Amino acid sequence: MNTRAEERTLVSNDILVGGLVYKYLFPSIFSMLGTRVSSLINSLIIGRILGGTGLTVISLVTPISLVYMSIGSLIGVGASIVSSIALGKGEKEQCAQAYTLSYLISGGVGLLLTIAGLLNLEGIVRFLGADAAHFAYTYDYVRFYILGGMGMLLLYIPLNYLRITGKPNLAMTMLLLMSALNVAALGIFVMVLNMGTGGTALASVTSSTLTFLFGVSRLGGKKSPLRLQKPAGVTRYISSIVSAGSPSASNNVCRAIQSLGMNLLFVRMGAGMYLPCYTLVSAASDFILAIILGISQTALPLVGISFGERDFRSIRIILKKALTLGNIIIGVLAILLFLVRNQVGLFFGIQDAFILENAGMGFIFFAASVNLSFINNVIINYFSATRRIFMANGMVVSRLVLFMVVPAYLLFPAFGVYAAWISLIIAEITTFGCSFLVITLVHARNSRLSRYLLLDSALVENNRIIDFSVQNTTADVDFASTKITDFCEENHISPQKTMYISLAIEEMLMMINQYSLKADRIEYTDIRILISQEHIVLRIRNTGRYFNAVEYYHENKHTEDGFTQTLGIGMILKMAQEVKYRETLGMNNLIITIAKAQESEDKKSNRHTKKKDNQNEQG
Repeated sequence: MNTRAEERTLVSNDILVGGLVYKYLFPSIFSMLGTRVSSLINSLIIGRILGGTGLTVISLVTPISLVYMSIGSLIGVGASIVSSIALGKGEKEQCAQAYTLSYLISGGVGLLLTIAGLLNLEGIVRFLGADAAHFAYTYDYVRFYILGGMGMLLLYIPLNYLRITGKPNLAMTMLLLMSALNVAALGIFVMVLNMGTGGTALASVTSSTLTFLFGVSRLGGKKSPLRLQKPAGVTRYISSIVSAGSPSASNNVCRAIQSLGMNLLFVRMGAGMYLPCYTLVSAASDFILAIILGISQTALPLVGISFGERDFRSIRIILKKALTLGNIIIGVLAILLFLVRNQVGLFFGIQDAFILENAGMGFIFFAASVNLSFINNVIINYFSATRRIFMANGMVVSRLVLFMVVPAYLLFPAFGVYAAWISLIIAEITTFGCSFLVITLVHARNSRLSRYLLLDSALVENNRIIDFSVQNTTADVDFASTKITDFCEENHISPQKTMYISLAIEEMLMMINQYSLKADRIEYTDIRILISQEHIVLRIRNTGRYFNAVEYYHENKHTEDGFTQTLGIGMILKMAQEVKYRETLGMNNLIITIAKAQESEDKKSNRHTKKKDNQNEQG
């Protein structure tokens, strides 16, 4: 086979992995934008109707919405992670338990928040820092939000379960729908019924509740493992859910603390006139922050899957593509923000020259910090996916509170409102520097970990791996089969087992091309064979239509055509120690594990047979 054919067939593994990054990139961005657009529209309409007073109220009540978002993400994200792990292990009962508990926990916590909130409304409004001029407006907002806040908690359940069941576009649709419903509700409650800030809150919780109902209607189905059932092992599952969801929740909690801290800085230190400036910068910058979170979270599920499979090469490809593409997008947006910084306030209906001037300077500092903010967010999500929860939570607390709020208070006497803008850059630079230092120290203590990603190289250093993608043509399948045979022979796999592996993979690839991939376009199936000291692990994955080659074998092995078509699959399954099929993130993923011990037994059997033959000849 010539070199050109080899290059054409054994293409780099980043074909499939890179395609997954792009597939989930824009749904992730638009999903995050959906959550931010509602906030942006609220600020825009209130700013035009109530001016600086309305923007001040929106800033004061931000911690309330962030508390609900924190609890919602803690339960929704945590339960979905527990369910996804259970699905990966084939434990449908555990998946259903986590799914059921997500509703029970959200409903119970939501009810407690409603009762406690309504009984302490005035105390909550005072705690938020509302003065006499803003007390009534803030009270109305908090009252309506607490009354309907349960809808915000429940929203996170279908949002996250749609993602792990391979429906990112539906998750995106949910949040875009919420934004559209929010606009319509604002028109009714604020513009028509003239309910002011109370109408803004009512619009927000109404749109969240209706969106939740839409999302739930898209979950389930005959083959879906998402079933409601009688709870069991509640304490254990709650512990797992809280642990898995903590990085996502801590991000929202820290944002609430940051918002409250900055509000109190301006209001209680006699600089309330600067609060509309800070609110304007926060509201407008939410658009870019949503894109930052959307791009950085694209890598989260993909890295998680690759980490579980010890596929460190794919992790590097995912992070490289996410960082490269993300920095380009964020950089362009930062430049645009810098160019239109003086017009942003006018878009919100603000005419006050003092607010426009100080907010404009805030946009300059924010634009200078966003690329480093994006990198920090990618690192946080990477640590979350690779189960370094303590490091992820540490970075969240550092960049949102420790290195943001504290410097602002320390610098305020000397720099005034500029202290808030300077702290934006301090927070990102210091967090990045500290995370780099921690990574360096961890690597120094354990040299087996890779220098920057802290991946355990010992897991793969003694393994032999072949990893490539196969195009959906017969010629490429034949060539891949030949290369697999060569790889097995080079690594001293027995001729019989080599034949079984090569034939089985060839049959699977042919069936995948026929039943899963589209014949009229170029598509790829990813093949990975890992030979360790104990096992031979085969992984076959693609992003085509649902297809499980093992399931197809069991359904058709008794027919004459089916037996012939799946002969190799049947032979390799007899040797398999474990067979797993997972449809995660819309990707067919089949993993077959063969015990390496059997290889040793084959060799012993062959030596015993040869020895016996020699004895017979001598006899």
